[in-house]
Amino acid sequence: MDLNQIKDPAFLKTKNLKELELLAEEIRVFLIDHISETGGHLASNLGVVELSIALHYVFDSPKDTFIFDVSHQAYVHKILTGRASEFHTLRQQGGLSGYTSYRESIHDKWESGHAGTSIAAQVGYLYANELNNIEADVISIVGDASITNGTNMEALNLLGSDSKHKGIIVLNDNKMSISKSVGSLSNFLMRLRGSKLNNFIRKVFDKILPDFLFRMFRQIKRSVKALFQARNMFEDIGYVYIGPIDGNNLKRLIKTLEYVKKMKRSVVLHVVTQKGKGYKYAEDDIEGSYHGVSPFDKETGVTLSHPNGRPTWSEVISTIIEKLEEERHIMVVMPAMLVGAKFTDFQQKYPHRIVDVGIAEELAADMSAALALNKVDVFLPLYSTFSQRAYDQILHDIARPNLKVVIGIDRAGFVGEDGQTHQGLYDISMFLSMPNVTVTMPRNMAEAYGLLRYGFNQSGPFVIRYPRGKTVKMPLTNQTEIGLSWEMLKEGSRGMIISYGPVLDDILAILSEENLDYGVMNARYINPIDTDMLEAVLKTEQSLLVYEQTHASGALYQKILDYMAQNNYHNKIVSMSTYNKVISHGTLEDNMNDAGLSLDDLVATLKKL
Repeated sequence: MDLNQIKDPAFLKTKNLKELELLAEEIRVFLIDHISETGGHLASNLGVVELSIALHYVFDSPKDTFIFDVSHQAYVHKILTGRASEFHTLRQQGGLSGYTSYRESIHDKWESGHAGTSIAAQVGYLYANELNNIEADVISIVGDASITNGTNMEALNLLGSDSKHKGIIVLNDNKMSISKSVGSLSNFLMRLRGSKLNNFIRKVFDKILPDFLFRMFRQIKRSVKALFQARNMFEDIGYVYIGPIDGNNLKRLIKTLEYVKKMKRSVVLHVVTQKGKGYKYAEDDIEGSYHGVSPFDKETGVTLSHPNGRPTWSEVISTIIEKLEEERHIMVVMPAMLVGAKFTDFQQKYPHRIVDVGIAEELAADMSAALALNKVDVFLPLYSTFSQRAYDQILHDIARPNLKVVIGIDRAGFVGEDGQTHQGLYDISMFLSMPNVTVTMPRNMAEAYGLLRYGFNQSGPFVIRYPRGKTVKMPLTNQTEIGLSWEMLKEGSRGMIISYGPVLDDILAILSEENLDYGVMNARYINPIDTDMLEAVLKTEQSLLVYEQTHASGALYQKILDYMAQNNYHNKIVSMSTYNKVISHGTLEDNMNDAGLSLDDLVATLKKL
């Protein structure tokens, strides 16, 4: 069928099983064709094609509510709710979001790009439906890695003890988050899945047993198991547990969901899906390389972007930590981002110096604090957007007692196609609200090395921010630490631009191109500020422009302004940053334009000065 003609999921109820299975294949081809051109989340969406079709076949969206944990795996949901014709705009400015989006559709009932929120939101919807006298099902679709997140555990605990409200939790178990799932809960799910022989027999029975015999077989199996082993965790905390079932078998999914729909108690339906199903390169991927992809050649699976030998900032920081590991012992505490943060090589070289704690930033922060208390050098890499989730632990357990934890803030600043929920614009405001925290951002690889060397040799919390994107590879031969100092990059008579990070090179280039006689200061230490260099500039009575790709509140501009007020300086000072504006998805250039922080905006502001 023409997927572009789909208006809403009601059409599914007119289809027979053969037609639904054909639709699943058409959707897989559609996803591979489009994501190979636009980039996006590939493997996870290929794995949930049948599950998404079955959910929309059995339930009635938008009356019934679907809540996707993280929501990066909602592409099939978008197709079935009438957005296929817009897929050529996926993750582009003004186009479809890579996540669920309130503005896009009434079928998107929960908007999220962070893991662990779906069951909590589900409980809220269940209470709201009761208060509003609405009879409808609320279904959360949560991955085997996301369900381990603390918020999901808290919500599981609450809903499991609530006999008044029935929630349906679909546990989508593909044995992966971005990379392989970790922890005892992952092992618990593996035991529930059973052996390869068990899975083979289950799939055979799925195909050959009539429905009534399948239900009878399942009841007998559960009864026999109950004689020889304790109930599983979900049953112990109040849920009916069903599964595991083949999450790529449409017939079995539909029959089981129809059975679940009739139940009166909250239920956990455990479905086992194949991540990347239908695309060999994604099926065979064990490292998570096809979780989120750039545009690629669908025939070969090879990305179309050419790195030209330039490493990403994540690779640079990982390389530096590897080099520092040769000089001192460092423990890396990694919250589920081994692949994204580029620490797989480090893990292979130093398997006993790194631990992946799963999707648990709060755990990672407190574990790092305890390591620091015991005189262990620790590196804690966090995506900027995910660091927000550990605010309390970083403030209360790292910053307050002034413990030496070196925190890497990856994807700092604009993130482009990932959009609203992943923008790295708020971490500076967060860290500058805490005591004792040193906050830095390097201009290049050599500077990152010098800052990190200093960070591991000082005695308190130390943050190094680095952006999404690529940089220039440099030899790590300079043993000099970069202490609490700024750097004058260019003198100028008309005023001084104060900024930090790789954007400084773009600023220098545009000043030369436009023949603008402004000085440029590299404020690589955002906190504490270099008061000696700032004083030297202020005494010239020059105008200042503080350019920051971050949220305005509580950033470097405010620190400089505060210093000027306390010391009775009256230089003209202008801030360029984002303020009270949510930046959507698009290219990095689109993000900068939306925020009013493009290089053209900078030139226009300088000319007004």
